[in-house]
Amino acid sequence: MAETLRIFVSATQDLEEERAVIGQALADLPVHIPAEIRRSPPQGLPYADLFERIANVDRVYFLLGQDITAPAGAEWDLAVHLERAMVALRTPGPRTPAGQAFLQSTPDLWKVFHSRDELARLVTLDLLELLLHPRNRYGLQPDEVLALETLRRSLQERSVRARAEAGGAEGGGVLLGRPTPG
Repeated sequence: MAETLRIFVSATQDLEEERAVIGQALADLPVHIPAEIRRSPPQGLPYADLFERIANVDRVYFLLGQDITAPAGAEWDLAVHLERAMVALRTPGPRTPAGQAFLQSTPDLWKVFHSRDELARLVTLDLLELLLHPRNRYGLQPDEVLALETLRRSLQERSVRARAEAGGAEGGGVLLGRPTPG
């Protein structure tokens, strides 16, 4: 029997609007599966209610902006405590001292996104990996698996092209070193 995909989206207050990107990424997939997106209201929840929302999700998406804010910090702690699979996503740029300390306490976990489109691509690629699990937990039909694999290849190729186009000196350049003391 097909399972329902359950995700929890946690975001710091400055990224509240980016939560919608995750829901849209799920809706834009070329398959229709039972799915549930959970979150806390901005004012937070009692611990027991938060525990219930996070305890049995397939994935937690955590969005970090400039500062670690409530209830995101409690959601992070609980997801870690419950050993939920988490994708940690952050914006580039400066952070508050609390935001920087939080980021430094978990340095190897983060994927950086510079735009909503990049956030959507990262989340979509993760959702594809989740849905294409070998056990077929979500009851996908062969044509749906093919559609998801095709989308994954397309997104991966676009990512490689974007990285290749982003750098370089466009056919030439001069590198200037520091003058040597003479």
